[in-house]
Amino acid sequence: MTEPKTSRRSAGSNIALSTGLVMAGLILSKSSGFLRDIFVGIKFSEPVFRDSFTLAFTIPDLVYNLLIGGSIQAAITPSLSASVAAGKEEKGVRAVSIFISFFAILLVIVCALGMTFADQLYSLYRSGEHNAITIHLAASASRWLFPQIVFMMLAALCIGILNAYKRFGSTSFGPTIYNVCVLAAILVFAGNSREQLMRTTFGIMLAAAVYFLYQAVIGRDLLKKFHFIWAPGDRDFHALVKRALPILVSASVVQLNMLILNYFAMKLPDAGNVYALRNASTTWQLPYGIFAVAIGNVMLPSLAEHYGKKDYEGASKLLSSRLKSALFLTVPSAGIMFVMNSEVIRGIFQWSASYTNDDCTRAGAFLAGYSIAIITHTVVFIMNQAFYAIGRTRVPLMAGCIGLIINPVGCTLLMPYMGGFALTLSYSITSILQMTVLCAVYCRNRELRPKGMLSFVIKVFMCLGILIVALNVQYKIPVNPQGKIMELTALGVRVLLSFVLYVISSMILRVPESLAFLEKIKSVLKRSH
Repeated sequence: MTEPKTSRRSAGSNIALSTGLVMAGLILSKSSGFLRDIFVGIKFSEPVFRDSFTLAFTIPDLVYNLLIGGSIQAAITPSLSASVAAGKEEKGVRAVSIFISFFAILLVIVCALGMTFADQLYSLYRSGEHNAITIHLAASASRWLFPQIVFMMLAALCIGILNAYKRFGSTSFGPTIYNVCVLAAILVFAGNSREQLMRTTFGIMLAAAVYFLYQAVIGRDLLKKFHFIWAPGDRDFHALVKRALPILVSASVVQLNMLILNYFAMKLPDAGNVYALRNASTTWQLPYGIFAVAIGNVMLPSLAEHYGKKDYEGASKLLSSRLKSALFLTVPSAGIMFVMNSEVIRGIFQWSASYTNDDCTRAGAFLAGYSIAIITHTVVFIMNQAFYAIGRTRVPLMAGCIGLIINPVGCTLLMPYMGGFALTLSYSITSILQMTVLCAVYCRNRELRPKGMLSFVIKVFMCLGILIVALNVQYKIPVNPQGKIMELTALGVRVLLSFVLYVISSMILRVPESLAFLEKIKSVLKRSH
């Protein structure tokens, strides 16, 4: 029995509205995140403190992702969403309650161990005496960041539950509140001393507590259904854990790869490479995070519903449209960041003399290497969400493990010849391999595979070629802006002109996503008047 067209149209508009809300929240979150990184460079003006602050987050972030982070959206959300759709909400709520209870206790124990053995954990980064001070400061600062991840876990659980009920508007702006609180902690406490570094990370822990309390308050009507239940023998809990474990490991792969990159960055001769790598990572994740993550997260519960109802045609169409929508926006972003890498970094991060032109060049080289990953990781993220929706969680895990092997090998082989650029290029090569594995396995099922992708990709990459040519032509036009405002204006004009040319060429080639993009722009402009 086919679904009525009006129902599908209504579902499509709801997905579009939810995606818009999530994108708006992500834009605010990413923008406030950029401000955070900018003020880190200003307040921690000495490279050793910048690197220490940045490095302090890496191991707590790995613990968070390894134990709970990736399971929220990818395991709890589709599982609970499917239970609600099937009229088995009470059963789903009980399984999730047990899951939360079990992992909360586990995470508290692990965080206590992390605080106790921080020095030993961070000694893994040591590659010589030149970075011993940086590593010691990072280990000390991390002792406030381990308790932070307990609050982050509770906030993420709130978000996962609300998203299962498709309350995307309630979860979109929490990360912005967290980033604003983090920014306040940096502005008030940060500076070039050990005491100021410690006070800053303490303030960030408090920011995480505020983040959790905000999510708990706005979702209290739904969250009151969930209680502490200690029943590790429960069968539904076992099923949820079985689904979540591969996701937990595969979600931590991204953080493990960042640990690998930071380890190799510490081997480079100059100080400041860890912070430069962070700047490049924050920059490439702006288009990826806004477009790919928003689209993939909103798609997940709807795709799980299609699959649960055995509506494979609907699942295929939904995945196709989401992939095309995300790629239409991330492909030109990759081209802009590859060609204009140093200019983009300078425009975003150089607000004081402490962030030098050498810092811009260093971070720009990292960004150029990351640019391919903007495209490939868009596909990786959305295909991962597709596998999670259909319950095949081991495939993303397999693809991620391939990456953990290739990334350090690539860094080791390429670094003697390419310097810092080799680190992020290796990451992009790893992402290409992951994308290939995921697409090859998923497309074996003819009913579920996305349709019309080859012609779309060919047309979009033709448009990308035009955009790159346009950017290189603009380099021949002499422009010497005076002052930061004029510099940002010149950068914005170049980006805007190139993107407009990309959209025009996509319309000439009849890429449907270009028309859909223009319709969204028109609707936004109409609402603003």
